Amino acid sequence: MKRKLSVVLAALLAVSALTVGCGDKKDSGADGLTEVTMAFCTFTGYAPMFIAQEQGYFEEAGIKMNIQVIEDESTYASLITKGDVQFLATAQDPNIKMFANGAKSKYVLTMDQSFGADALVAVSDIQSLDDLAGRSVALDKSASSYYFFLKALEGSSSLSEDDIDVKDMNDTTEAGVAFIGGQVDAAIMWEPELSNALDEVDGAHALVTSADYPDTISDSLVVNADFAAKNPDIVTAVEECWYKAVDFYNANPEEAYKNMASGFEEVSAEDIAGDAEGLHFLGKEENEAMLKEGADGNIFDLCKEMASFWMSKGECETDELDDYFTLVKQ
Repeated sequence: MKRKLSVVLAALLAVSALTVGCGDKKDSGADGLTEVTMAFCTFTGYAPMFIAQEQGYFEEAGIKMNIQVIEDESTYASLITKGDVQFLATAQDPNIKMFANGAKSKYVLTMDQSFGADALVAVSDIQSLDDLAGRSVALDKSASSYYFFLKALEGSSSLSEDDIDVKDMNDTTEAGVAFIGGQVDAAIMWEPELSNALDEVDGAHALVTSADYPDTISDSLVVNADFAAKNPDIVTAVEECWYKAVDFYNANPEEAYKNMASGFEEVSAEDIAGDAEGLHFLGKEENEAMLKEGADGNIFDLCKEMASFWMSKGECETDELDDYFTLVKQ
């Protein structure tokens, strides 16, 4: 799932520009800090990592963190497998799919959940999910929005996907544009198309949002498996830096927005604040609660269900995730 703010970076960073190579090696510079590279795309959900950077949490932990903003998500599996980046943040679904298809990655923590940032928007005469029967819905079948859509149908309607004219788009932005242009009756979308649709299309309204199904769209942090095996202290330190950043965000939102915008080009604190309204950042207690096997909302069951879903769609080679959770499963 590629996420967007109101402005998307135009240029892609080349893989050759990455400054840290081998995934099983950590280099300490003259300053005594361990150099580590993390990658993610332009999305507010990952931006608390810039709080950790701006507030000096990484340096305090002995880490010189090099954050690379890489929009081309097709390179992610290769980057994390080769160790060209040690840490990678992206949506839960692609992280699971990458692992299930052979990427050398390990789950570290859940960063955020979409809590209204994604929505199924429909024209005025569609007042319930059951009203979608025979109508056209635009979405990206390779993205988390597809999983969200089918979970919503299962939980809040009597319909199946076969009852609806689903239009598979290249990405979620294209789905939103199709709805705004009057080409479809409904669409799964995110910002800025979500706000634009509600403002510009007469009678447009959200039938269901990710706040109704927050477990379906989330983002996670993974680490290269070889690096994690040889540097467990660094993995723990990065995890703690995230938790400190979330605590800072909760206590100092205005300063946090500025910190979070600092690492992205052409993104303002106001952009961050707007996007953050539809997100929930997970701190230490919430992540620890998700690690309790058998409990409602535990990460193991949630990811198993996602993996099984994507396996049924031919995008996962396996739904066995025990090795994915080696670092956190007791």
